[in-house]
Amino acid sequence: MTKKILFIGDSITEGKIGIGYVEIIQLYFPEFRCKNYGRGSDTLSGIFTRLLKILKSHTEKYDIIVIEAGLNDLFIPYLKKKWNFISIRKVTPLNKIKDFYDNGLRTIRLHTNAKIIITTISCLGEDISSPLNQKRRIVNDQIKEVGSKHGAHIADVSLIFNKILRKAISSNYLMDNPLNLVFDYFRSKQMSWADDIGRKRGLVLTIDGGHLNSKGAIIFAREISRILNIL
Repeated sequence: MTKKILFIGDSITEGKIGIGYVEIIQLYFPEFRCKNYGRGSDTLSGIFTRLLKILKSHTEKYDIIVIEAGLNDLFIPYLKKKWNFISIRKVTPLNKIKDFYDNGLRTIRLHTNAKIIITTISCLGEDISSPLNQKRRIVNDQIKEVGSKHGAHIADVSLIFNKILRKAISSNYLMDNPLNLVFDYFRSKQMSWADDIGRKRGLVLTIDGGHLNSKGAIIFAREISRILNIL
């Protein structure tokens, strides 16, 4: 049966830097129609605003919506301290993320009967003991709590990332140079290239601490696909 699936999120979903998981899911389910609305650097506010606009347009009805959001609400303030020149998109503060997700899902439910899948945040650097990843844990707990409250299915990619990274020997590399974002866009066009970038930086699941290599993308694809198989 053909199902229409809307994927919405930030650069992890967009897949233009590193390896995209949406393309892998499309390979797993060639009979599905997958629409990728990932947008690099987008935040919770931007992602839910765009999703609501898409649903209100009524141009197409989707059977399943996959939401990947929240990473940049933690990461952009961190980058702003390192790179003073970057512009800040509308970021939801840590203590407001739970309420924002709650209100966002409640509003989305008014405009669609689609099944909803929410991913947790994979990692913010591969040092999972870092202060940034401690904040990620808080947000992931909130995502799971609020998602379950609204009947959403949770693709808990963070659980798998944590298990692997606890045992791995990874560097603490986390986007050390803004120019590398530009170079990595071109250097990660092929899976082998992306994996080589991450390997040279001492990373296991990402190419730069955030964007996915092939192993990271497969984790996303598999965890989401487990749920797609039962919907």
